[in-house]
Amino acid sequence: MTTHGWTLSSSEEDSDSSENDSVGSDISSTPVDFLPDDGDKPECPYGEKCHRENPVHFQEFSHPLKRKATDETVGVTGKSEGSYSGYPPAKKKRLDEPGSRICKDPVAVWKASSPYYFLLTTCKGISEEFNYFNQKAREEKFIPPSLGIREILSEDHGTLQRSAQFNYCIDIEWLMEQYPKNVRDKPLLIVHGQQRQSGAALQAEAKRFPNIKLCQVDLPPYGTHHTKMMLLLYEEGLRIVISTANLVPQDWSQKTQGFWMSPVFPPLERSTATDCEFKRDLIFYLTSYKKKLLKDWIQIIEGYDFSSANVVLIASTPGRHTGAALSHWGHMRLRKVLRSKIRRVDSSWPVIGQFSSIGSLGANENKWLCGEWLTSLASSNPGTFAGRVSNLPPLKLVFPTVENVRRSLEGYPAGASVPYSSANATKQKWLNSYMHQWNADNTGRSEASPHIKSYTRISPYETNVRAAWFLLTSANLSKAAWGGLEKNATQLAIRSYELGVLFIPPTTQEDVNPHAGAANNTDMIPDSYFHLKTHVKTKCSFFVPFHLPLTRYSSSDMPWTWDAPHTDAPDRHGNIWVPS
Repeated sequence: MTTHGWTLSSSEEDSDSSENDSVGSDISSTPVDFLPDDGDKPECPYGEKCHRENPVHFQEFSHPLKRKATDETVGVTGKSEGSYSGYPPAKKKRLDEPGSRICKDPVAVWKASSPYYFLLTTCKGISEEFNYFNQKAREEKFIPPSLGIREILSEDHGTLQRSAQFNYCIDIEWLMEQYPKNVRDKPLLIVHGQQRQSGAALQAEAKRFPNIKLCQVDLPPYGTHHTKMMLLLYEEGLRIVISTANLVPQDWSQKTQGFWMSPVFPPLERSTATDCEFKRDLIFYLTSYKKKLLKDWIQIIEGYDFSSANVVLIASTPGRHTGAALSHWGHMRLRKVLRSKIRRVDSSWPVIGQFSSIGSLGANENKWLCGEWLTSLASSNPGTFAGRVSNLPPLKLVFPTVENVRRSLEGYPAGASVPYSSANATKQKWLNSYMHQWNADNTGRSEASPHIKSYTRISPYETNVRAAWFLLTSANLSKAAWGGLEKNATQLAIRSYELGVLFIPPTTQEDVNPHAGAANNTDMIPDSYFHLKTHVKTKCSFFVPFHLPLTRYSSSDMPWTWDAPHTDAPDRHGNIWVPS
């Protein structure tokens, strides 16, 4: 049984930004000389969250907070530079401008990610060997494939008929520019959680595009619609993309993001079995929205064969979930799946959590973080492998330090997408003992600030490094995203919509490639773990988006806090961080 349990809120003003994904992902990259005189124009309905770059928008609306941020100046290391209040000093190139690199064969790059189809987004400013797919570099070290949003939406994948975009922050004008020109008039459903002024502004933006329909979801106080998913219906079949990136230009430029890009699922044949775990879970999740506008998509999904999907959906939906629904969502859903599908893991293997936002976790680690949440992520099948399992495993958390943000490609502006409030950081200093720096030398993205969220269980060895499972998700480290148990663990309270995919190592050849048709497809794979840190690609090869071994915070390291000033040293662009 599931009940909402809170009065539904129609305002994002009720939300606790420290527990949710960054509203700073909306922050504009408009420079001082791009801002026209405000005069008597009405104030922008997006307020301080405005991320628009279109000159027409700035001619129609005033932006007093943005002007304040760009008008103030502070001397930085002897140079007369702008103090940083959340806005970059120069306009970033939009992805659709001439000179932006586009992959010539996105289908080949996608195929290179098989059999699990986990990719990163391309990143400007890093070595080119780490973008798209470099076969020579791949032979020397395991470099994951990557694509940009234009390549994901490329017509090379099929003839698009209609699509749906589920997301948190959405720039409709920019999004439409990422679609191929000849399909920009195809039906597009945008599922969002923007309320009041932000919702009205999104509606006004959508009116320019008659092919767009908006579906506004219901949210409790402090909840967000944080899911990031694309449904792409082609003449040839149906594709699902689940990612960590908002639909705004800065999320696809110089950040570390990840996504799962499914095969194109074919239409069902009459003789084909219709029941498939992934398909059933996807329909169950969409049904939880209780929105008429999603009924058409549910009917479409019912007509396709998802049997080639080799991931498991892990979702969260707002409400207080009891009875059977207790294990349908959040960390309790992950607990159930791990107990049924993952062989027993030795308790020396740490749980690793990597995220871009931290909520209020309590006065100490015992109740939630190292209590119910770690218990869920430490779960495995008790019927396999007689290792040491009596104790909970070590916990290691990866979150950017102040220095990580300062040295990033974006500099301090990257911190606008890494929301951790100074109030929470002060209350839960105990959390620092679990913290590890952001380092992604293995993917060339150490200076690309992480907006990706990932969780895994990895062997503690220096060689033969293996992973028991890997989760890519929109969920940050917060009770709002994962849920918190109530009433003697009979009720799970969740505030936000989240969606992720769980990658599970194969146990048989059929798990790797369900349609290979080989006679030995049911042969057991003796070591059913993902193998990491190897350049030899096998059926069990996998990568994680951060460098191993992890580097613990030093005594001088502090976690990034986005609402506190950081003025000890300028970033690579000469900025300091002074929140207004």
